[in-house]
Amino acid sequence: MLEVGYLRLDNPIAVISSYHNPASNGAAGLFLLDGFDLDDVSVSVVESCLRDLDRMNEPDGAAIGLSVTCSTDEPLMEAARLASSRLCLLDLKFTKIGDPLRLLDLISQLKRTGVTLSVRIRPEDLTDDLLRCLKETDLDLIHLDLRGLNGAGPKIVKKAADERGPAIMALADVGEFDDAKKLLSMGADVVSLRGADPEFAEWLSGAMKEYDSIIGWCNAPKHICAGGDLRGLAFCCPPVKHCAVLGALKRAGMTPEEFVERKLCLAKGTPLEKGDGTCFGSFVWCCKITKPCYLRDAALSRAGLSGKEYMTLKKKLAEGLLKNS
Repeated sequence: MLEVGYLRLDNPIAVISSYHNPASNGAAGLFLLDGFDLDDVSVSVVESCLRDLDRMNEPDGAAIGLSVTCSTDEPLMEAARLASSRLCLLDLKFTKIGDPLRLLDLISQLKRTGVTLSVRIRPEDLTDDLLRCLKETDLDLIHLDLRGLNGAGPKIVKKAADERGPAIMALADVGEFDDAKKLLSMGADVVSLRGADPEFAEWLSGAMKEYDSIIGWCNAPKHICAGGDLRGLAFCCPPVKHCAVLGALKRAGMTPEEFVERKLCLAKGTPLEKGDGTCFGSFVWCCKITKPCYLRDAALSRAGLSGKEYMTLKKKLAEGLLKNS
């Protein structure tokens, strides 16, 4: 289960639907009502839509989000108070905000209502400076609109993920499981779908749940040497030769010596400390469970550790490595 603010998502798929014609089968982790331009409609319309969902008892089990924009601040504040009271995500579109300084001020104001907040933004509007500034705010999610980028989406997700700021939701052209998995493996926490076939959205949500139940970390990163984001340091060997880990450590602000010390310290007293017979004598240096390795697998078997348990421990290791780094 993914926790973002007060939201609880049982899978990393979000379905975006027009509030004029809401369509959800309840399978997704998040159901986002789109299209509330508060220059044209009042917040009472937003509230009415939420009441309609209540009456229909839909979407069953999914978290709810409201996507809004406005050229003035007060309607957005009103929408934030409503979303907070209903424990909904407020998804703020950057389109009418325009000015990064106004956006940063709005985030501060909106978060005072207690709302769980995302900002939907195109990559061309998300400058390096703005990305760094968002890291310093209380923003819960960056909602990257990656549609139409012809395969560049995962690289943009990785760049945002390596800043280690807010969680990431990626809106992209997803037509199969691997499309979503690529975004997740580069650091996305949620993949959002706009205009997707309901049956496909239901299937993908179910497939992600099943994948997570098997592997234990559904958005596990690629290895650093395969182009993964900084979370992939959890799978790296000790930096004993010139390889991609050195560049990743520089981006993470760690020396090789600090990396080794921190990794061993985090593994101390956990099953990752074991690993006799592996390349470096400890699971802390071992690779992702989906990469074949007979030495690691034999050692896991001797230690009585399942692949899922191993990956869950690696996820905690990655979080610890990047915390305050």
